Amino acid sequence: MGCGRVGCTVTLATNDVTNDNMSGNLGVPQFPAPSSAQRVGGGRNKVALKPGRSLMDWIRLSKSRDLSGTGGRLHNVTPEELAKHDTESDAWTVIRGKVYNVTAYAEYHPGGAEELMRAAGRDGTDLFNEVHRWVNYESMLESCLVGRLRTTLHVSPNAGTPKRKPPKVQTGFLKPPLPANLTLPKPPGAAFEEKLKENSDGRPVTSVTPSEQQKLENTGGRPVSSADTVDNPWPTNPELTKPSLPYPSAQETAVPTDKTDTVDSSGVPVLTVESPVLPVPTVARESVQETGLPTNKSDTVDSSGVPVLTVDNSVLPVLTVARESVRYDWFQSDKHITVVVYTKRKGLTRENVTLDKTGRKFELRLFLGHQQLYQVHLELEEEVTDEFNVTFGASGSKLDVKLTKVTAGRKWRRLGSPLDQDGRLVGTEDCERRYRTCTVESRAEVTYDTTLYRVRLPPGSRMWVPAGHHVYVRRQVSGYGQVSRPYTPVPASLTTPAQVDTQGTGLNLMIKVYPQGVLTPALAELQPGDHLDISDYDSTLALPPLDDKASIAFLVAGTGFTPVPGLVTLLLSRDQKDQKITIFFFNKQERDILWREQLEKLEEQYAQRLKVIHVLSDPGSEWSGRSGRVRSEVVEGDLPTPGPVTMAMVCGPVAFNQAAVKVLRELGYQQDMYDVF
Repeated sequence: MGCGRVGCTVTLATNDVTNDNMSGNLGVPQFPAPSSAQRVGGGRNKVALKPGRSLMDWIRLSKSRDLSGTGGRLHNVTPEELAKHDTESDAWTVIRGKVYNVTAYAEYHPGGAEELMRAAGRDGTDLFNEVHRWVNYESMLESCLVGRLRTTLHVSPNAGTPKRKPPKVQTGFLKPPLPANLTLPKPPGAAFEEKLKENSDGRPVTSVTPSEQQKLENTGGRPVSSADTVDNPWPTNPELTKPSLPYPSAQETAVPTDKTDTVDSSGVPVLTVESPVLPVPTVARESVQETGLPTNKSDTVDSSGVPVLTVDNSVLPVLTVARESVRYDWFQSDKHITVVVYTKRKGLTRENVTLDKTGRKFELRLFLGHQQLYQVHLELEEEVTDEFNVTFGASGSKLDVKLTKVTAGRKWRRLGSPLDQDGRLVGTEDCERRYRTCTVESRAEVTYDTTLYRVRLPPGSRMWVPAGHHVYVRRQVSGYGQVSRPYTPVPASLTTPAQVDTQGTGLNLMIKVYPQGVLTPALAELQPGDHLDISDYDSTLALPPLDDKASIAFLVAGTGFTPVPGLVTLLLSRDQKDQKITIFFFNKQERDILWREQLEKLEEQYAQRLKVIHVLSDPGSEWSGRSGRVRSEVVEGDLPTPGPVTMAMVCGPVAFNQAAVKVLRELGYQQDMYDVF
């Protein structure tokens, strides 16, 4: 309960004890048909499995041995290698960039081996997301992990120098992909490297004069600038340590000996070292895999139009890589350190930020949308307190994080030492899920089998979870090890917005206990003072924009309700009086309705905008509301008319979601008018 992804929790049932009352009786029509081979005693889409092939049996098997076939060693798998493993006796697939050997899992797959084989030998991410993207596949297939799918970089055919001067502090670079058929050259050799390293006066680039050395020492390793005065001897804008370039940059190469050749015929700046003509390469700060060198001295543009470097008998394609558009800087006062992140993404808020500080280790994660994440990851120069002040510029493109010094008045020479992924923009799917140990503050009963937990983050952590998004909860379970499941945080109350956490120090989890589940019985034992692990929120979930919709309908069942409180209270808090919201809440019995009284009060408070309709599949004799399954005749009277300003949001068990989508299509809803989340 509480994950907002009911399919996740219903799969916790064994092969013999299913939660068919959970899915099949929540207003769901017979799906699949009673005669379908996929129907086995209930309403979930699955085929008959052999005895001893339930989810519980799979967990026991996967926890007892390595099933990857690689001896537990991780590999980078090429698409060509992946394609070779496409049989039932040898099946690999990819989910969100990770390669899994699912051969052993085929007998345990609820949809059957045939369904699983649709993804064998290929990337199965789209198929996985289509059916059950909320399922915690990383935990379920942990022992099957082969490695990551290898990706390649691409070279831009348009070489040249940037039109704008690069920012003073550059902390990260994007890695654009290279075409798969590109053959990259080897570096030109030691003799050429030494030639490029010489200045016009013959002095190596890496050496400095005594006076220059003194200046570097005075500024913490950074050349003196006009900003460094006697009153401010500490650098306020230091360049953090970065890996070296695979080829010298324009600033690091030699001064051309033939100063007349500064621009070639195509307008690309060149360096002339004796006779070779060298277009200035603009490259990312990443090493390039060494391959053989073509031998063609005369060509400066290859057959594909890619500019090249001509060095003796070697032809080097010029790699043109855009500089990263996100960077960070810092400054200080007597009492504070302020970290500033500059982006070109407008409209960022605290919900895009997570902060974690343990001792002197500091990690800032900035979620930028489009599954991109920028990180500041440092071991700070000195200690700071657990107090943070997070603010944004007027356009929301600049982030300021103010830290408080433990020792006021002490000047820092630098911000700190870079740690893994510092100053890098990476894909969220390439990042390992990060957990933090949290403390249960309180628990309150919601229904007979559902509890609301207030969980506090560690003192040095801050996280503001966007409405409708989920986090992963992890806890040690006897006999199973570490088990994690997704849960959608909810507001502390529907009727008291003042209780919304604005400090990012905690969250509220509504958890329903399933007696046959693996994790929820362990969570049911949690008491104030106990600990559990909470991850960052899942930033890969992309909800459709709702602000511009005139009518919004939620069709939810059981635990699919948990995303609704956050989304609805957010929409109602905005001054859009013409926006109408309808909630169809499907349950089995009256006692299963979550926050019923609060929903009634909220409906009364926003009578002109909100309507809540309860539908029970197994009503008692005293029930006067709607009953039945999710059918057209149950919802069409109050469902908004489909159109470009209408959106229907569906959340519940897999069978419920499929049935609801079928009803929406019958009533004229196009694919862009509904979303299953």
